[in-house]
Amino acid sequence: MTTLKQDPPPRVVIVDDSIFFRFQLTTRLTRAGWRIDATLPSGEEAVARIPDIQPDLVLMDVNMPGMGGMEAVRTLRRHWRGPIVMMSAANEAGVRATWEALDAGANDFIAKPDTERPFDDMVQQILERGGSIASRIRSGGGLSGGGATPGKVRTENFRAVVIGASTGGPRALSHLLSGWRSRPSIPILIVQHMPPGFTRSFADRLSAILDYPVTESPPDGTPLSLRGAPVVVAAGGRHLRLGAGACWSEPGERRHGVIPSLDVTLGDAADVYGKSVAVVVLTGMGDDGADGAWACRQRGAAVVVESRESALVWGMPGAVVTKGAADAEWPLGQISAWLEQVVTHDRRV
Repeated sequence: MTTLKQDPPPRVVIVDDSIFFRFQLTTRLTRAGWRIDATLPSGEEAVARIPDIQPDLVLMDVNMPGMGGMEAVRTLRRHWRGPIVMMSAANEAGVRATWEALDAGANDFIAKPDTERPFDDMVQQILERGGSIASRIRSGGGLSGGGATPGKVRTENFRAVVIGASTGGPRALSHLLSGWRSRPSIPILIVQHMPPGFTRSFADRLSAILDYPVTESPPDGTPLSLRGAPVVVAAGGRHLRLGAGACWSEPGERRHGVIPSLDVTLGDAADVYGKSVAVVVLTGMGDDGADGAWACRQRGAAVVVESRESALVWGMPGAVVTKGAADAEWPLGQISAWLEQVVTHDRRV
């Protein structure tokens, strides 16, 4: 009889100034079979001890007295490259510090509990997303890379772009949009799996990177015109819907356990734009976007996914490839160069 080999539980360090929070999180993760190597109360202790512990994953609070999460990440990244997931409150200070921590080298973030997000929801996010990141690093996948699937994808005759991402997406999107020399001439619609309270600030962050206005789709459902080539981020907790000449946010059931769902937006894009939409699927766990990418590809659209070497988690891109819906599998740099050509031809919606 053959026994299937199972991955050992990840070794985790929790960094948070609240002893109650550390206890609650340790209890729940231990109950799920994870191994907690240390719980640390400050950024100073994190910097001093994490390189010696060498955990598979660090869960770090963004806002702490003394050395905060951003400064701790920046200091750690001078000599330690392991995965760090920030734990962030959905308030102005927490959101701002989250983006700073990602700029400093953190790999992703998870929203802390509040009146709309129970503690157990956060724990489930850690088990799924944090577990995927830890597994990738332990398997030797690394946090960055190159490599590409050979092939040429057209760059002309598009009327819109839809980009989807999940785990690792905020950093990937920042890299994707940075360095463009020209302004978009067609709409860019971004579906990033993100909870309410973060997407407006995320849109502002991307606007600064792109040096072009980026707008959160109004959460109240107000239609947003696609004339003038806007760049739109789906509002957290709402699906991004598309119609002739406009987009809007809409409440609804979760698809694949997420809202906003890339499949919902791509289903609309296939109907509205057909072959004239360019689809990009970046890093993320799960298979959201595979069905929608297939629907767009069947209409003649172009579909490009982030490569296994580049993606922090190759779940969403891999699901598109497995479904046979991808025209190319490229690292972020190559996707960025291609996408700049797609969106800067002299076209109008």
